[in-house]
Amino acid sequence: MISGLVIGAIGSFAISVDEPWLFPSLGPTVFIQAVTPGASGARVWNTIVGHAIGLVAGFVALFAFAAQNTPAVMTSEILSMQRVAATALAVSVTVGLQLALSAQHPPAAATTMLVTLGSLKPNWSTVSIVTIGVLLAAAFGVIVRICHPAIPGKRQC
Repeated sequence: MISGLVIGAIGSFAISVDEPWLFPSLGPTVFIQAVTPGASGARVWNTIVGHAIGLVAGFVALFAFAAQNTPAVMTSEILSMQRVAATALAVSVTVGLQLALSAQHPPAAATTMLVTLGSLKPNWSTVSIVTIGVLLAAAFGVIVRICHPAIPGKRQC
C-alpha cells in the first residue's frame, strides 16, 4: 500500500508541475524502500548514486557504440547489435561502479537499460526527469524508514 501511495504522490506532484517524473525503474526503487527499508539498497546514498551511475553509464555506452542512432527497441521491436553492446557495457559499468562506491541499488540497472534500449532519450530533459524522480523517491524513502514499524527503534507515524 505504501508503495502505491508513494508512486501516486510522485505522479500527482509531477502532473501538478507538468513534468513526467515517473519512469519504470522508480517502481522497484519504491518497492525496496517500502518492503525492505532497512536494506542497504534502500539508503538515500544507494538510491541517488546508484541511479546516477546507471544514467551516466547508459549515456556513455550509448554514444560509445553509436547506439543512439538506432531505433528504440520497445517502439520499433528491433534490437540492434549496437544497443546490445551498449547495454552489456552499461550494465557491467553500473554494477562495477556501484560495488566500488558501496552504492548498490538494483533498480538503477533498469535505468541503465532504459537509456541503452532507447526508452529514455539521451538529453538533458531525461537527466532532469530521472534526477527529480529519484530525489522524490529517496525523500519518500526517508519518511518510510522513519515511520516503518518493523525497523527496531523507529516510531510509527
